[in-house]
Amino acid sequence: MVKQRPRWVLFVVAGAALLLFAWFLTPSSAPGPSGPLRAGERARPTAGTSPLPVIDFARIANPPPAPGLGSRDLFDFAAPPPTPIPSPLPRVVEAPTPPTPVTMPTPPPLPPLNIKYIGAVERKGVKVAMLMTDRSEVLTGQAGEMVGNRFRIVKIGLESVDIQEVGSEQVRRIPLKGN
Repeated sequence: MVKQRPRWVLFVVAGAALLLFAWFLTPSSAPGPSGPLRAGERARPTAGTSPLPVIDFARIANPPPAPGLGSRDLFDFAAPPPTPIPSPLPRVVEAPTPPTPVTMPTPPPLPPLNIKYIGAVERKGVKVAMLMTDRSEVLTGQAGEMVGNRFRIVKIGLESVDIQEVGSEQVRRIPLKGN
């Protein structure tokens, strides 16, 4: 049994062959010596007639032209040079003294907490936080109460509790620990 190929396959193969043949006939655009034009060859634009600028390493040695008066280079980020002011008397310019930087004292780092937030219980609108110390002691308390004679509970949330150490104005947030 002989299978017939669809006709569109033949058209595709013929079109590809035609494109390949046309590609071989076109002149290459590689730079080469300019000479008399052959039959079917187009004139190549030279560097002076090309609409695109030629970019090469020879341009690096030449500095860019200076802008004229009244023009501004948008890409020049340096401060403009000061304009000299003519004066009848010679000026004595004193070097400005740099201002002394004002540094704010940083607060001392807080000691690491030895307490973990393990959960909260709410019953009839009263929320109680449960905290555990590093010695496995369980401490409980409501917002505003003192816990362990060292911490005051400021706010009880779903996944964290805000506590304030006695004698400190800083409030620290302790996240909920799973284990």
